[in-house]
Amino acid sequence: MIILATNSRQPGVRCAPCSMLISSAATFYSVKAHDEVLEQWHKVQQEAGSLSLHLPEVKFIEPYGMCALVLFLNHLPSQCLPVHMVLPGWPAGPEPAEAHGAAVGYLARMQFFPAVQQLLDVAPQDVPEHPGRVLDRHVLLEVSIMRSEDAISGMLHKTGDILQNLRYTAPARGHVLEVLSELCSNVLMHSQSDFGAVAAMQTYRDKKGRRFVVMGIGDAGIGVRQSLGANPAMADRLHSDAQALGVAVQPGASRFAVGGHGGGLPRVLDIARRYGGRVSLRSGSGSLIYHGEEHHRRTSVAPPLQGTQLRIALPEAPMRSDEQGDLLAPQPSLT
Repeated sequence: MIILATNSRQPGVRCAPCSMLISSAATFYSVKAHDEVLEQWHKVQQEAGSLSLHLPEVKFIEPYGMCALVLFLNHLPSQCLPVHMVLPGWPAGPEPAEAHGAAVGYLARMQFFPAVQQLLDVAPQDVPEHPGRVLDRHVLLEVSIMRSEDAISGMLHKTGDILQNLRYTAPARGHVLEVLSELCSNVLMHSQSDFGAVAAMQTYRDKKGRRFVVMGIGDAGIGVRQSLGANPAMADRLHSDAQALGVAVQPGASRFAVGGHGGGLPRVLDIARRYGGRVSLRSGSGSLIYHGEEHHRRTSVAPPLQGTQLRIALPEAPMRSDEQGDLLAPQPSLT
């Protein structure tokens, strides 16, 4: 359920005068919840005042949701800042991150707050800190902003070490790292954004005991349709953002007219098919969902999103050499 309001106050909620209010009752923040926030944003963005973003019911935020929020907050117009962000139990004073609730504690462990702190209407002492004493083996990659090939290489090396320590098979490590490398490099090559790529990754199991590796990655650049449009041979196949996504996942589709490019997104779908995973791809007003088990994809129209963002979920069981359990979390539909 989504609640939309402008220029209003709610009991017990601190809002700046004449502020824009986006309020979501979603308990799981991933693709669907962020699309609902974007839908509200496009209704209120012309209003005066700073933005209040209320997520008071959220219990779990996936890597996609974290990356999406980092990109959204970092690309708001200056007149919307600072943002008053509300999460369960926060802001409520300088207690340890865990004292604010599971969602805030997890965001702190994932290093979410350093990526947005300067944009928020919150005192420095009230920002939850990363509990350095806690080693969370479910966090494969904390929220990371990468602006260079060197930064991507460092991230891949760190992720590879973690996967090896978690006893992932060598082929599985190679496939996961290949996906991350392709997507991060594509951001630097195609997005034309100085902000860079935002990525995060974790492992968990759903209520049925199925284990997943979940990756979120995105940018706030020019988007898939405009990028492909730089190639004249693609012009007559890009009538909408959704259509552009369908083209982008076909082998050889690239903004470059010469060969040797266009393998990143098709390779992601190929790996999802091999492992029975799922991919959600968003760019502009387009959405593409791919289910690897059925080898089925569909495109649709969604609320406008700046740049390109992906969520990739790969079943972990065939990728590991042991039977360790993982963080319990729901596995929502991507629709």
